[in-house]
Amino acid sequence: MNHPLTLDDALKSRLTDLANRTQRTEEQLLQEAVQDYLERQDTRAGFLAEAEQSWLDYQADGQHLTGDEVRAWLRSWGTPDEKAPPECHD
Repeated sequence: MNHPLTLDDALKSRLTDLANRTQRTEEQLLQEAVQDYLERQDTRAGFLAEAEQSWLDYQADGQHLTGDEVRAWLRSWGTPDEKAPPECHD
């Protein structure tokens, strides 16, 4: 399915310049840009769904970790004193 795409002059010029510099077609660059955008949106939607589920889980049982607990655990990664994941609590 082909969709006409209208770009303003400044954006069209930038696209043409990039295509020339990278020896790629404008169509290749546009396809890559759309794919990157869609992947970011899918990732964002997944993050939001996970956050919503976490909120529902917290409302159901009150189990949680604090930001400080998670940051302390993450700071230990790759160190000789690497810690196990913290336990959720009320």
